[in-house]
Amino acid sequence: MPADMQAIKQNELSDALRTVAVNSAYNASRALSKWFRKGVRLTSDGFESLPLDEVVTAACQPEDAVVAAHMPLEGDLDGNVLLVFKEATAFKIIDMMMGVAEGTTQQVGDMEASCIQETGNIVATAFTNSLASWLNSETIPAAPTVVHDMACSVIEPLLVNQATIGDHALVSRTEFEMDGQQLDWFLLLLPSATSLERMQDRCASDTFKQNALHTIAINGAFNASRAMSKWLHKGVRLSTEGFERVPLKEICQGESSDTVVAGLHLALGSQMHGHTLMVMTEPTAFELVDLMMGQPEGTTKDFDEMTQSCLKETGNIVSSAFVNSWAKWLDIHTEPQPPRLQVDMLEAILQAVVVEQAMVSDEVFLARTSFSVDGRWLDWNYYVLPTPMSLRLIETSLS
Repeated sequence: MPADMQAIKQNELSDALRTVAVNSAYNASRALSKWFRKGVRLTSDGFESLPLDEVVTAACQPEDAVVAAHMPLEGDLDGNVLLVFKEATAFKIIDMMMGVAEGTTQQVGDMEASCIQETGNIVATAFTNSLASWLNSETIPAAPTVVHDMACSVIEPLLVNQATIGDHALVSRTEFEMDGQQLDWFLLLLPSATSLERMQDRCASDTFKQNALHTIAINGAFNASRAMSKWLHKGVRLSTEGFERVPLKEICQGESSDTVVAGLHLALGSQMHGHTLMVMTEPTAFELVDLMMGQPEGTTKDFDEMTQSCLKETGNIVSSAFVNSWAKWLDIHTEPQPPRLQVDMLEAILQAVVVEQAMVSDEVFLARTSFSVDGRWLDWNYYVLPTPMSLRLIETSLS
């Protein structure tokens, strides 16, 4: 296969597996939160394809002590999963799980190994179930085996087996957050030759193309979550079921036309043209500002300078993340302009963009989005309204 075609297939696989990883981390977060009986947040940047000789050093030095949970995969999707923690990280997680003071765990006995096994089981099951669902396959992770040794001794034996299949492995760097602590680990996915081939075939399938709107939105929400978390210095999660194509006449559905809303309107430029519009009700906008400012709910009551600044920065972060996800998928460059805040009745805000869009298409792309921070959830709608040239580009990529 020519190098450029191989690169395209690899990029498609990387984008698809990123969506798998984001969904998996969300499911693992929910399962771990139920088990710990407190909020747990797991995030993943997706899977990165690394040369085998770089896998060990991606997480630590070869001589570093690690604790790992190894799970062979059986069924339609087979191979191996290895969840690797640096020793200090593993000890902290065990302390959290056992409800003891940090620093209590100093070794991995039967009880400590059981904690790592259960963590490995929850995380690996979430990841493999999401992967199997994407491949429309069945897979069963075997019971985890816990190993406590030097990184090279734990990882390299699996890489020797993988070398008979190919020269790369799939690695997901994962961040675990609970009780204000953030801990990093990494998950190593070593699919069999047959499973890897199925992944590549899946990316080339028509169904994968049809699911592109889901992938674009998930990746955009993930990047927006990371950027908002860094800005607010706390865990933020944006979630969405993906972009859907909705008739122009239905975009006001669910809201009365005389409802006062805050709209963040952003113009697109460069190789992707059109508009984006983020719309939320007035109470949602005020609550969002209260959350961002760390003040009691109900504090914000008008759109003063500070309120406008917070909303514009939110619109800038979220829109940039979604638009960049579109641009990456389409392999183009785009330059979003700073957002403009409009506070008016929904009908008035939508009228201008709807009239313009009606000359292009009778549909728009809509992502219904939920924003979560400090245990509170807020909902808004995010619209993408491309120009005719950009719409043709999108249609071509989805065909």
